[in-house]
Amino acid sequence: MLLKGCKKNLIVVKSIGSDYIEEAYLILKPELPAGVAKEDIVKEANRLVHEYETGKKKKRRPFSLASFLIGAFLTGAIALILYLIF
Repeated sequence: MLLKGCKKNLIVVKSIGSDYIEEAYLILKPELPAGVAKEDIVKEANRLVHEYETGKKKKRRPFSLASFLIGAFLTGAIALILYLIF
């Protein structure tokens, strides 16, 4: 396949310490936020490779315990108000 006039910003990560993978290629987004330094991009690339190697990903909880308790309290308060009105 031959591409003409196509330009992608590419990072090549070599020697990632894997028994199975020799190199990793990361393609940058076309619009990077203003003020992003080259060092920040390299740190992000290293973080991604490290996450892949260790199998660890950031665990993101959509709702924390505090959010649940606040929601439960507000639901109870609304139910109590409605009970007292009717």
